[in-house]
Amino acid sequence: MATLSLNFNALRDLQDCANGILSLPVTRQAIICNRKEKWVDEVSEGSLRMLDLCGITRDVLLLAKQHLQDLQSALRRRTLGESSVSSSLDSNCENTNGGCDASVVKKMKKELFKCLEGLKGMKCDPSSLSSSAFSHVDPNLLVVVTVLREVRMATISVVESILSLMSTPRGKPTSNKKSFISKLMRVKRVANVFEDEDEGVEADTLFALHEYNFCEKVSEIQTANKRLEVLEGAIEGLEVELECMFRRLIQTRVSLLNILNH
Repeated sequence: MATLSLNFNALRDLQDCANGILSLPVTRQAIICNRKEKWVDEVSEGSLRMLDLCGITRDVLLLAKQHLQDLQSALRRRTLGESSVSSSLDSNCENTNGGCDASVVKKMKKELFKCLEGLKGMKCDPSSLSSSAFSHVDPNLLVVVTVLREVRMATISVVESILSLMSTPRGKPTSNKKSFISKLMRVKRVANVFEDEDEGVEADTLFALHEYNFCEKVSEIQTANKRLEVLEGAIEGLEVELECMFRRLIQTRVSLLNILNH
């Protein structure tokens, strides 16, 4: 089973290290003298692509939270406003005034898989830093290249993990209502993802939401609502961390542009 492990603190330290190095006069001067080198273009282009990637991921998280809130609303109406507990929540999917829009969910899943596929092509091989292409690079500059590439790889890894958490396996959907409840019972683990890097979370937990219509009993719906509240808090936590990561990437991008335009 796929697991998720995010260590935002480690990424933050790595980004701060990179930005600190870029602020050093000796680094700035060295980059200026080597601005025509291929690795300079690579680093500059990489910083821009990371910003684009984070922006897309923020949009996906927002869409997921909206879907989750729609689901919460539908479940609450089911508990408080519906006289028949056995009526299907599927009717809410057809209600544009508050139900879950199945087309939105389908679009979100499609975009998620597209992003995950796109990430594969953005990964570079860290071992290439030791190739002959960098044999002529000053040792101090090699440190800069190494750190910035590590930031890139770590950022890709974190974003990929977030998107994997938001996705669901391509297998056939289950019709077992117990599967949905059991998955929601594990949602609390999402909230712990920021506290312990070794604490994994099952990658399909968030998209267990698509099985919500198998809740039939009031007690099941109430349990689902409580778990969804925890899940909403976890998504908001991811949004906060992603925003901080985005701001540090902006700082890196601005520093590089200031150096190259000097």
